[in-house]
Amino acid sequence: MRLGRPLLILWLVLALGVLLAPFFLHLALLDSLRLPVILASLAVAVFQFWQRQWRTGGLSLLLVLCLIGPWAGTGGLPVPQDMKQVKLIVLPSSDPEALDYALKEQPDLLFIPDFSDETDTALGVQRVIHADPLAVPQLAEALPQLTQLYRPWLLKTNDGMGLFIKAGATDIDSVRVREARVGSYALVADVRLADTELTLAMVHFTRPYPLSGFGRQVAQVERLAGQLQKIPRPIILAGDFNALPWSKILDTLSAAMGADNAQWTGTFPAGSPLKLAIDQVRVSGGLQIVSLASGPYVGSIHLPLVATIALPPR
Repeated sequence: MRLGRPLLILWLVLALGVLLAPFFLHLALLDSLRLPVILASLAVAVFQFWQRQWRTGGLSLLLVLCLIGPWAGTGGLPVPQDMKQVKLIVLPSSDPEALDYALKEQPDLLFIPDFSDETDTALGVQRVIHADPLAVPQLAEALPQLTQLYRPWLLKTNDGMGLFIKAGATDIDSVRVREARVGSYALVADVRLADTELTLAMVHFTRPYPLSGFGRQVAQVERLAGQLQKIPRPIILAGDFNALPWSKILDTLSAAMGADNAQWTGTFPAGSPLKLAIDQVRVSGGLQIVSLASGPYVGSIHLPLVATIALPPR
């Protein structure tokens, strides 16, 4: 009994923290404890019902329903047949195995929010827009697999990020970089894709506190949200958010860009039967996610994220 009461109090405090975590950026780390707390809550509810404590058992069951609520928020929308579609892959690394998979799939958009160390070293410091990567030997040597099929390249080498557009899908004159500032952990650019003016935003936010410095992730999110709020065109936002779908991070960014339809799938850790959906795709401005799935294991701790996105009809 002496041990039981403190454990019960600890469970209640932890459950309340997980329940409130989506509303506070600084509590984002607690999101990862949601499933253990749900399982513990179910066990407590079963025990209380077995003890015929109907009222407390009912409250424990209500807590479980509140905790699983965010998982019920995903869904899809019917897509009109006249909407063109593009394929996007968020690749977890630039290792050969990952690049071979991407080339096999040949997406229209390839986001790599976290280059491998070898690629970072080989690229060095580069300007952002490269209309013809073959013309720059350092680029061709660093990522030879992508030189033929993808151009232009948008690189943010100071944060180890790259955005690659399939050759012929856009023209270089339509590309305008909005965000490539050091330390923002975001790369944002305007492009014209299939005759549709779009903004592409790729992110790789730092981990939440205490896994990284206090307030770093919050500052990155707030800066990007302020930018997305001012963009009038459709937006595709994707990458590694280091946060779960129902967290305040995604809510803040979705509200800023006007995204109203969310889907998600687990991508991390790759070898676990239970995977967290910290890699995400969000769209706005008439765009619709037709399908969203995780790709196969490609040698990284993350799985690739594969999305088919319908563009607004002209």
